[in-house]
Amino acid sequence: MSFDGITLAAVCHELAKELPGAKVEKIVQPQPLEIILHLRGRHKSFQLLCSADSHLPRIHLTESKPENPSVPPPFCMLLRKHLIGARYLSAEQSGLERILSLNFSGYDDFGNELIKTLQCEIMGKHSNIILTMPRDENTCILGSIKIVTEEMSRHRAVRPGERYILPPLQNKLDLFTLTEERLAEKFTELPEQPVEKILISAIMGLGPELAREITYRASGGEDVHPLEISRALTVELRKLAEIITQGNFTPYLAKPPGSRPFFSPVLITSLPPEFLTSYPSVNLALDQFFSRQLAIRRGIELKQRLTQTVSNAVSKTEKKQQLQEKELSEMAEADRYRIWGEMLTASINLLPSGAKEVSVPNYYNTKQEEIRIPLNPALSPQGNIHRYFKKYRKLKDGEKILSLRLSETNQELIYLESLLAALKHAEPEDLDEIREEMEQSGLIRQQKTSKRAVHSVSTPLKIISADGITIFVGKNNKQNDRLTLRDASPLDTWLHTKDIPGAHVIIKSTNPPEATLLEAARLAVRYSKAASSANVPVDYTLARHVRKPKGAKPGMVIYDHHRTVYVTDYPT
Repeated sequence: MSFDGITLAAVCHELAKELPGAKVEKIVQPQPLEIILHLRGRHKSFQLLCSADSHLPRIHLTESKPENPSVPPPFCMLLRKHLIGARYLSAEQSGLERILSLNFSGYDDFGNELIKTLQCEIMGKHSNIILTMPRDENTCILGSIKIVTEEMSRHRAVRPGERYILPPLQNKLDLFTLTEERLAEKFTELPEQPVEKILISAIMGLGPELAREITYRASGGEDVHPLEISRALTVELRKLAEIITQGNFTPYLAKPPGSRPFFSPVLITSLPPEFLTSYPSVNLALDQFFSRQLAIRRGIELKQRLTQTVSNAVSKTEKKQQLQEKELSEMAEADRYRIWGEMLTASINLLPSGAKEVSVPNYYNTKQEEIRIPLNPALSPQGNIHRYFKKYRKLKDGEKILSLRLSETNQELIYLESLLAALKHAEPEDLDEIREEMEQSGLIRQQKTSKRAVHSVSTPLKIISADGITIFVGKNNKQNDRLTLRDASPLDTWLHTKDIPGAHVIIKSTNPPEATLLEAARLAVRYSKAASSANVPVDYTLARHVRKPKGAKPGMVIYDHHRTVYVTDYPT
């Protein structure tokens, strides 16, 4: 969703009713490009959020309470110096430009009134938040959340002490003075493209969602040339201008099927009512919308970070596994040194001093063919014999230790792959639990949380089979442990992909029908490392036959009395 000029006008209209006279009590900067002003009015407190984030630039009232850095950034300190104690005067928007000027009244050290303005420029990657004040006949920049130098912009520099210059104006039509002739003329000037895209390029303040809605209202949903409906478009655009002028906004959040959700300050008639949610205020709708978008975005970023961490750990563990296997294969030749030692002992009278090698009969061979044994010329015959027996004992002892370490490495690799499988299918609400598990496993550093932070416990996936039987699917290792060892009845049916990391699946039945068993087996494959494979074996047994070894990692269990079913089709 684009935060267009009309959305900004709707926010400005509501701020004009809510904020005048409110006093700035607190300013925080929870994110590098986001500030929140805490204001107290006569009967109510407000939080005004301003963000210059290139992906989600916005300004609106919010009810969220994000965590704040222990050390405030320099721009936050600057705002506190100039705006704490100031009173909000007004918000001004020039036409439908995406710039909102928030005016505050304060006093200097001598009691003189000063007007300072927070310029909120909501323009994608060029978004910025700039604090200005009048100086002589110009407007001077006191500071900004982004510094812009001459090398970065040919139009203007944004730095403390510079004169504030508005961003370049766009050559678009004013919605409030629009005529059919001027609109038709604009259509002929622009390249031929869909009507909604032409409207975005032609009309100031119009974003993609509103342009699509205006086009639908004017064309009835039919594919037509813009000049054929220029009159109908003009009528609809004038209606929109009247809504903005009178402040008769009707905010909605839309969730079209197969498309991204978006906010609209007016009713969307191109979608059925079941895809629309109305809100009593524009700010509330925007706060809800962006809270969800931020949660999705942070979930994606967290999932990427966790997946990268586990993938790196898998790579390191695989290398360690290969080295251990190579060393173990070398240790398998330990018996050769024992045989050499025994052959040298049997032929000790034939061993010359200072020789580099010797040929002696091989008594382990029925033909007693001679075997060539390398020697260390610096050692005596007894010294060479002792060297080979010592090497044999060292390799044999090391083989036992290394076999144990290799087994631990293999278990670690299985565990890491189970984390990867869980992350692949994780929903945003599951990520905190996986992150917490990784912290406890030492894969990532323990995250500091506030005392008020509450860790939610995610729930397994619940499905009703075609036979009407409940199936539960664990989506991460902690869920798997809870589902199998705590929630499942001993007589429930338990499923898991054979020797493949993945989900624990529980069927709430001791003897489920074949269709339900196959459906649960497909779910076990779908939520496993073998999700894109076919002909995958899935073991199943009663939950009472599943147990957790002492000291085993989350999700790791052993089981017996099992049978195997094969999922031969690609799981969906």
